[in-house]
Amino acid sequence: MGLFDKVLKDVSKGIQDAVSQKVEDEAKKAAEDVVDDVVDKAKEEVAGEVAEQVGDKVGEAATGAATELSDSVGELKDALGNLDSAMKEANESMKDVSEEDWNRAASFLEGMAKDSMKGMRVCLECEEAVKGDMKFCPRCGAKLPEKTVMELALCSKCGKQNVPGTDFCGECGAKLPYKEMMEERQTRKDQEVLSKWSENLSCYPAWSCGGNDYVIERVEDNIFQFSAWFEKDPDGAKKAVDQYAQILKDDGFRKAGQYPSDHHLYKMVDGVCYHVDLEHCFESGADTADIYFMLNDEPTGGFDYVKPEPKKKSGGLFGMFK
Repeated sequence: MGLFDKVLKDVSKGIQDAVSQKVEDEAKKAAEDVVDDVVDKAKEEVAGEVAEQVGDKVGEAATGAATELSDSVGELKDALGNLDSAMKEANESMKDVSEEDWNRAASFLEGMAKDSMKGMRVCLECEEAVKGDMKFCPRCGAKLPEKTVMELALCSKCGKQNVPGTDFCGECGAKLPYKEMMEERQTRKDQEVLSKWSENLSCYPAWSCGGNDYVIERVEDNIFQFSAWFEKDPDGAKKAVDQYAQILKDDGFRKAGQYPSDHHLYKMVDGVCYHVDLEHCFESGADTADIYFMLNDEPTGGFDYVKPEPKKKSGGLFGMFK
């Protein structure tokens, strides 16, 4: 989910409905008042006068609506796209208002929304929208990014101002500051996970095969699970697991037990058997590598299992039955 999607999900529809209803009600009333004032004028003059005065009234109504919604304007990423739809819905109820008047009102609201977002930042941890000069998120206490949402959507290569929350520039395709910041954040989080590897998995070689959204969790007392996500790249996930299997073998892990398999590798250290399960890697998804590490877990038959030699048949008539 993108940085702004969660913030805007619950409010965008409410903003759209509020703008639509506010503009529709007040613009209807404005149109009726204007028509009453000019009803005795010639047909051509009426049309021109109504269009001009209704336009002014629509602008006033839109201004009022925008003012009342100013506290929520920071959450207008989706609403900006929905404003046009809201205006069109209101226009169905106001056939006498020209398209030019509606475009002017929509442009006015969009401009106010963008102006408001110039000074707004969003917390990377809880996605709280914050205005003002605060350095830390009032909801979760995390440090806020230095750049505003508009600055994060400004292309440093061609200068195009993109929609907040966009990953790549719509003009030149360059990676936007927002995308770069999110990648840096994810890298830091993954490094924090790997830094704890030695606390729980010190006898296993650390993961160095790519992916992101790393997780290390204890499944049972002697079982840990490590996960790495390869977004929409199942081939990349499979190659990473194969690469890690080779790293394990280079570190001394090998097939063992009565039923040896490349999906289960073992290593004996000071009398303790360490087991890596690669058989169930993709049960949670083809693009997610889940590797299970089992402490002091020997294979069936034991680590040093040796297949017994078949019994030799003795000679003589009755030997074959022994």
